[in-house]
Amino acid sequence: PFRWHMPVSLRFGPGCSKDLTAELGDRPAVVMAFEPAGALGLQSRWQAALGARLLRWVSVADGLSSLARARGLAAQVWPWMQDRPGAVLVGVGGGTTLDLAKLLRCQPLDGNFDNLVAALRGIAPWPEMHRAPLWLVPTTAGTGSEVTPWATLWDTESEPALKRSLDEPWGHADRAFVDPELTFSCPPAVTRDTALDTLAHALEAIWNRHANPLSDRLAVSAARRIVALLPDLLARPLDLSLRTQMSLSALEAGLAFSQTRTALAHALSYDLTLHHGVPHGLACALWLPTAWRMAAGRSVSADTCLAEVFGVPAKEGAARL
Repeated sequence: PFRWHMPVSLRFGPGCSKDLTAELGDRPAVVMAFEPAGALGLQSRWQAALGARLLRWVSVADGLSSLARARGLAAQVWPWMQDRPGAVLVGVGGGTTLDLAKLLRCQPLDGNFDNLVAALRGIAPWPEMHRAPLWLVPTTAGTGSEVTPWATLWDTESEPALKRSLDEPWGHADRAFVDPELTFSCPPAVTRDTALDTLAHALEAIWNRHANPLSDRLAVSAARRIVALLPDLLARPLDLSLRTQMSLSALEAGLAFSQTRTALAHALSYDLTLHHGVPHGLACALWLPTAWRMAAGRSVSADTCLAEVFGVPAKEGAARL
């Protein structure tokens, strides 16, 4: 027996992000967006549609979702959310932006950012805080953050630097708009690495001790599509059909590991990212063969799923790596 809980109101499909401003209605919004959003025309389009209801547009540079960056962004976001309990925080971008938005929707009543840091470090309880409504718009096909309750925050202020997790039942966004058209902004390396992150999410959901029949179906569907279509997408990056299929895979894998969590490959990847600068998805993928070898033969259901993905028995596939 298992339980399935999906608290995120989800929109999926090419162009669906264009409906966001209308669906905000009369609510004001603060937007945290990755830097290319301006060049993509999102800022001008949303400003024209929202007018004074767009309280603030905060640009988020590429890089790690570090607590140091979150501290600086809090000074730009929180004052505009203050005393506006109905204001929606909209996160637009890849995993960095979405995870930072998940943290910054949480505003301690005393305004002290260090209280969030202490809670993330596990040395203090979560403070009394206002949690703003959060709408997420991914621009990559990989992170799954728009449908999971977690966020990865890098604590570069600690010694040694560590990966921290926002890992709370209330961590889900309220709404998500998964628009494959926005992934056209991804250069080839980002397209590849985020797809590898999706593959890691799917495979780790399969060989996970928390796997269940529904997470298995989602994970197998996502992984098979990634394996089959990623080479074609890298060869034809402007193919909307392929972009849509990859976004669907990322969504399915996100839904799968939102039930199971990640596993060994992710755990081992963090050092490569934090200390060697290896992009997250690629860092996870480097450990997938090792994890597959360890997983093969330990679970009939997992072996069956892996055989569906790769077309060969799990042990045979692991032995070829």
